[in-house]
Amino acid sequence: MNRDSDIPEDLLLKLLLEPLSADDSPSGTRFFPAADADTAELEGAGLPTPSVYPDPETSTPAPAASEDDALNPNYTPVFDSGDLSTVQPHFEALLKRRLRQEIAHRPPLFPWEKGLQDYPDALRPSAASIWLDHLRNLSVPGDVPEDVLADLLNQCQQVAQDIRQTGRRLVAAVEGLFPDQPQTLEYIAGLVARPAYRSAQTESLDQVDYATASTQQQVALAMLAAQGIFEALSLTVGEANPTQTQTWLTASGLLTVQATYAAEQLEVKAVLPTDGSLVLTSLGETVGSERSTPGELVLRLTTQPGAVHRLDVSLGQTQVAPLSFQLMIAER
Repeated sequence: MNRDSDIPEDLLLKLLLEPLSADDSPSGTRFFPAADADTAELEGAGLPTPSVYPDPETSTPAPAASEDDALNPNYTPVFDSGDLSTVQPHFEALLKRRLRQEIAHRPPLFPWEKGLQDYPDALRPSAASIWLDHLRNLSVPGDVPEDVLADLLNQCQQVAQDIRQTGRRLVAAVEGLFPDQPQTLEYIAGLVARPAYRSAQTESLDQVDYATASTQQQVALAMLAAQGIFEALSLTVGEANPTQTQTWLTASGLLTVQATYAAEQLEVKAVLPTDGSLVLTSLGETVGSERSTPGELVLRLTTQPGAVHRLDVSLGQTQVAPLSFQLMIAER
């Protein structure tokens, strides 16, 4: 529809005057604080004001209009379209208020949503461009598009902190790209999680173009890319392997992150290609440091085997989401 006035009058009246059902309220009890205000505005606009809470035992249904009523000069219809220009502003205001209340009370959901949920700020290709140079060099076949890589980078950083099991991680990383393929995702995740499959399938998928690939091939390519991102953003240190280093190619140069664990002390060194900051988060504790020129930053934190930490690296003064690494202290 192009204009509010194009809405059929009967439908507008039904939306405006029909009360919300009791089942719509979270507690099961009807509560409509704006009902009195709406009734007053209806009266001021010359519209009928039916009871919001009719008593089924005492109220009697209104008699149906007959053909003789149309010939009665004293008969007043429920709504006279000739008065539309007079009451239109009031009517539109009340309708918009009612629709806003309906939406606030019962927000619409996307087809794949089962309930309300909060979405993190996604890394769009333009905003994530400083991090995407590294993704273009992932050893993943199929020429995965940049927007898909940006989405995978965002999802991998989110789920890495909450999910440890490899197969579940892969499903969570790509399910937003394939919302209607749960069985396919679980099956292919079980295959991609096996190192033997990755080494064998990389060569067979090398000639596949992501844009023209089948759904199963796209899922496999996306999961291979997600697995590469998980590995690039993970550092595991412990008594058997006290030091590990990861590098990430950015638009400003090479970022180097090194984690060292000894005597229950975790030390993180990062060499930044430009000005930036580090934030290391553990259970109930956060440490950080920043610098205004390229160079090294060092953070230290006392921790125990089995702990998992998050390291956020920010570069420059632009409003770009940080790159998040997962630091794990191996069990003894």
